[in-house]
Amino acid sequence: MNVSLVYNITKILYKAIIIDDESRPREVLSLKIKELCPELEVVGMGDSAKSGYELCMLQHPHIVFLDVNMPIESGLDFLAKFNKITFEIIFTTAFQEYALEAFKVAAVGYLLKPINNEELVQTVQIATKQLELKNQGNKITTLLNNIKSPNGESKKLVIPSTDRYEFVNIDQIIICESSDKYTYIYTESGQKILSSQYLGWYKCILEPLGFFVPHKSYIINLKYISSLTHDDEIILKLCNVRVPLARRRKAEFLEAINHI
Repeated sequence: MNVSLVYNITKILYKAIIIDDESRPREVLSLKIKELCPELEVVGMGDSAKSGYELCMLQHPHIVFLDVNMPIESGLDFLAKFNKITFEIIFTTAFQEYALEAFKVAAVGYLLKPINNEELVQTVQIATKQLELKNQGNKITTLLNNIKSPNGESKKLVIPSTDRYEFVNIDQIIICESSDKYTYIYTESGQKILSSQYLGWYKCILEPLGFFVPHKSYIINLKYISSLTHDDEIILKLCNVRVPLARRRKAEFLEAINHI
């Protein structure tokens, strides 16, 4: 497979900023990132701790490539400006003695100038993996917090879609359908939401709340069941999806229906 083709079809996922007082290293690193790290987009470059801080406040980057040894204010002075650091840090410097300081401030990587292509790719991969873990943890916390509702009120589920969060009453969800690593969620109002989470995640949350798993690819709300065909297909109200019922789950399904 042509390598350039792989780069062209890779989706940009993360914003990056380069902070370095020298223009040549900034430009070289920007070109290397564009060529070798297509998951990143360089959204700004600063030539000082001050300009870098202003860029971060404006762009909210995921990753900052930071030169340590800059005049007036160093890279460490730049970091001291933040009450909370929300981005991953990759130090870039010509001086190896700063490596210890890099690890003290929990940088994910340390690149010695001139920057080696392979080391750049490896360090970016570490940084993006850290970002993925943070995002996953935040999404799980959001979902679990929002299914808890006091005073018997309708419980809401926060559904992470590809570009936003959807807020849906759990009792209005008709069916969840697996689609590779994603999940389609059909609601009473006619919405069909593509969630960026896999079906197994919703299974853990919804199964104790009146939902049933008739097949490995589906979760259904028992209150929306209309009928079961002789071919073991479940027909749901308000939704055109027919759901197969696995043979091994039939007895459990019929028992669940009797208890609605």
